[in-house]
Amino acid sequence: MSLEWLGIQLLGGVAALLGVFAFQCRQDVRMLLLLAGSCLVWSLHFLMLAQPTAALLNLITAVRNLVGIRYRGAWLAGSFITLYLVSGGVSWRSAWDLLPVIAVVTGSIGVFFLQGLSRRSALLVGSLLWLVFNLQAGSVPGVIVMATDAASNAFRITRWRKTVNSLKPEE
Repeated sequence: MSLEWLGIQLLGGVAALLGVFAFQCRQDVRMLLLLAGSCLVWSLHFLMLAQPTAALLNLITAVRNLVGIRYRGAWLAGSFITLYLVSGGVSWRSAWDLLPVIAVVTGSIGVFFLQGLSRRSALLVGSLLWLVFNLQAGSVPGVIVMATDAASNAFRITRWRKTVNSLKPEE
């Protein structure tokens, strides 16, 4: 273990904490702001791990999350999805790069077309895909945070569903 490797992992740890805090937010706007900050730090982390596709996708995702706070629309989602696919194609290094590309496309659908439980479910799928990618990329905090994000988001989804179901009139 070198000092450089530890520094790269520590940087990923900062990104991870931001992601965990994001999924604890009840408000979508606050969640998306924290996720944007997390993506910027992840981008640097992946760049340092020599994972250009993941770095580029995280940079684009930070912008997508910020734009998604205020704007929605098929044209905007289509633009980001196209940008992801082109970026993934340009920076492609191996089949592993498909996982984050699919994750960010799923996230884009969640950010631009969904809200509440559906949005969080789409983001959960993305977290699981990133988890597998991080395992092969050697991102220790990436593995930890995506497992934590997925568990935290799944817990929030479960609690939210229980609340919604308890408010429904019995038949």
